[in-house]
Amino acid sequence: MAPIGVGIIGLSASGYSWGVSAHLPYLKDSSKYKITGICNSSAESSQKAVEAHNLTDAKAYGSPAEMAASSDVDLVVCCVRVDRHYEAIKPALEAGKDCFVEWPLASNSEHAKELLQLAEKKGVKTMIGLQGQMSPVLSRVKELIEKDKAIGRIISSNVTLAGMLGTKETTEAHEYLNSAEIGGNMLVIPFGHLYDAVSYTLGELKDVSSTLSVQYPDVPVKSADGSKVVRTTKRTAADHITMSGLLSNGAHSSATVTGGQAFMDDSGIVWKIEGDKGVIEVRGKEPFALSMSLDIKIRMQLFETGETKEIEFTEDKPGPPGNVGRLYEAFADGQYYPDWKWAVKRHAWVDALYKSNDEGKRVSYV
Repeated sequence: MAPIGVGIIGLSASGYSWGVSAHLPYLKDSSKYKITGICNSSAESSQKAVEAHNLTDAKAYGSPAEMAASSDVDLVVCCVRVDRHYEAIKPALEAGKDCFVEWPLASNSEHAKELLQLAEKKGVKTMIGLQGQMSPVLSRVKELIEKDKAIGRIISSNVTLAGMLGTKETTEAHEYLNSAEIGGNMLVIPFGHLYDAVSYTLGELKDVSSTLSVQYPDVPVKSADGSKVVRTTKRTAADHITMSGLLSNGAHSSATVTGGQAFMDDSGIVWKIEGDKGVIEVRGKEPFALSMSLDIKIRMQLFETGETKEIEFTEDKPGPPGNVGRLYEAFADGQYYPDWKWAVKRHAWVDALYKSNDEGKRVSYV
């Protein structure tokens, strides 16, 4: 079978980018895919990326529409910032191309629904970059809960997250993440990725109650090299979040998210799942440990014996390309992967958090 031709929107020639760090390593080495197109802000920028990464089979394009028209491109991958997703990916849908968009799908649920409807109308396959679902950690936890019944009936789930994005200062590159209106911020990105993993493992909330606050409304913006403050920006995105609700089986689920880094040597993520027979703890140093396949540990304690043990699991693809690569593998092999229907549901969860906070009541989203 011929490899799937991939056109990437947003692959920088130099410097850090998610496309380069998470997508490129897998795609360059895969026999199932071939990078056939690059589209950046201009044809010149695209050509620089083609040359910088030695993508000999890829053509440089000056617009998403131009790349979408190419017969060499089967799958369009969108890695640009969230407020550019809608305009960037729409030409691919209209051209009948399969699409992979990073989470969140769009800046708001209305655009996300519109993209899903167009995808369904065109009959194309879609992927959303909620790659944490592909983590070997979640596979092992689900196995312990569902197959082994190791901790019995689930009683509660509690997550604490040091969200990283809600710090008291920011940089020019990350300034846009302080805006609730743009659609990419601490609630949507780090918390969205993490709670999606929780929901994939344990199921969705029947309804949700939330409190959102901005503790640092005026945020100094530092230059790219961090040497000086160039301006101050107004933060409208929450930098502190609490959430609670009941799962479909009646178990209690809660989360606390704070901006900035974890305290000293503490973990960026701590997730405890309590059953009537024991507790599973998932602990990661970094806030994106689950979605980026970073260093993470699973421990389990059984109530009857008091025994606590570390749970082994196999991680053969550590780092950002790991879970993203497993998404690509699932797509190519016809296995399960999160699609845009799942993405629209996750957008509804985001809307429910905002609505609950604004109206002071519990809100259902499924």
